[in-house]
This record gives sequence, structure tokens and C-alpha cells, in this order.
Amino acid sequence: MDLGWVFFNSFIVGFSGAMMPGPLLVVGISETPRHGWRTGVIISVGHAIAEIGVVLVLVLGIAAFAKDEVVTQVIGIVGGAALILMGLTMGRDILKNRVSYDSIDSSQKGSRRLLAGKGISATLSNPFWFVWWGTVGLSLLVDSQRLGTQGPIVFYFGHILSDFVWYTAVSIVLWSGRKLFVGKVLKSLILACAAFLVYLGVTFLITGLSSIT
Repeated sequence: MDLGWVFFNSFIVGFSGAMMPGPLLVVGISETPRHGWRTGVIISVGHAIAEIGVVLVLVLGIAAFAKDEVVTQVIGIVGGAALILMGLTMGRDILKNRVSYDSIDSSQKGSRRLLAGKGISATLSNPFWFVWWGTVGLSLLVDSQRLGTQGPIVFYFGHILSDFVWYTAVSIVLWSGRKLFVGKVLKSLILACAAFLVYLGVTFLITGLSSIT
């Protein structure tokens, strides 16, 4: 494992999560008609601010027990299981047409807050975000710390880049007046991300279990 692999992993895992409907996507869709294609960039800045806080907290916590192999093994196993569950759930929902972007309410009235503030509040209002960082995010951070201080830094930038790419693309497409999602293409992308999550989860599980045995 090297820094390039850490960056790639964090980017793909983050991208697969960003593509699924959630509060931040709602903000992006509802605010783009009023604020233009830059909406995706600005809400991603707010999202990045919220995420750098949680990354710093987790990294400081990880440092306290980084030498405890049992703890890191448990984190890897739990994180691996969470990745597999996330990937299987994503794949199932896409194949059974349970994910609908048409049902997202894009008629929300904007407040007078800065869009960056909305990016933060939308992030913190998503319960899944806390669960993700407590399982998947934590296990990826533990893994990245094996490369020293650079590991978590590279992990963070790879992870947040996926949000910037996705939400900016959504705003650009919306602002240009074209159809936002292209059925089979989007499904294929999400299925590919889901498959990668399962693969990564299995890798984490095997590593954790083999180190215990």
C-alpha cells in the first residue's frame, strides 16, 4: 500500500457515497437555479469544513491507540463489514430501482445563509454521515496512518475531491439546462462503485481476520 492507493481508495469510496441522494444533494439541486454552476463548489467547501473537523478528531483519537493491534484489527473488521453492507445495499437498491432522483424535493426555499453554511448544515443533518465516519471512515483512516502523517492528509484530499467533482458536475449539468441523470449510465457508475466497496470491504475483513488468527 502506498499514498497513491490511499488516494484512489478514498476517492472512489467518497464518490460512491456522494452519488447517492442525501441532504447535500438536495441543497445543490434547490440552490443551483438561483446561484448558478458554482453552487456545487461552494456547498462542497462547507462539506469539506465539516469533514476536516471529524478527520482531525478521529486522527487524534487513532494516535492514542495506534499501537494497540487488537483495536486496529477490530476497526478493520467492522469497517470492512460496513463497506460490504454499503456496497450490497447500493447494488440492490439500484438493481431494484429503489433509488429515485426524481423524488428529491428541489423546491426548497433558500435561506439567507451563505451556501457554505448550508453545506455544513446539510452535512451535519445527515445521520448516515456520522455512521459512515464511525465505521468505514475510521477504518480507512486507521489504514492510511500506516504511512505516517501523510496518509490521513492524502486520504482527506482524495475523499473530499470526490464531493467537489460530483456536486460541481451536478450543478453544471443543471445550470446548462440538460437532463441531470442519464438512466443506464448513472446506474452503471453506481453499480461499479458498489462492486468496489464490496471488494475493499472483503480486503479489510481478510486482513483483520488473518492478523487475529
